[in-house]
Amino acid sequence: IPGIIKSYAYSMVPYILSDNPNIGAKRALQLSEQMTRGHKFDIFVLELSFLGWYLLGVLALVVGTFFVMPYEDATKAELYLVLRQNALDSNMCTYAELGMYDPNNAGF
Repeated sequence: IPGIIKSYAYSMVPYILSDNPNIGAKRALQLSEQMTRGHKFDIFVLELSFLGWYLLGVLALVVGTFFVMPYEDATKAELYLVLRQNALDSNMCTYAELGMYDPNNAGF
């Protein structure tokens, strides 16, 4: 169980590193933990919601699972965007730290 919880805590690391590859692994892990704090059960329920689609895909001679995978990936990417905005709003990180343009500041 602790490993599963940590996997949810670190699930945003690939997205953070995609936004800014120069952020560093240690900061990306720390930021992912902060972003998912209080949302791990929600992420679990989100992943659980795809179980029925995958079972249906297996019944369709496994071909159906290939149609579910992009939908699941897009959903996780949207989850990252929501968690990223929450992190920016609560000052967990800065726009520059994520390699983004700051709309509140004229500089980058």
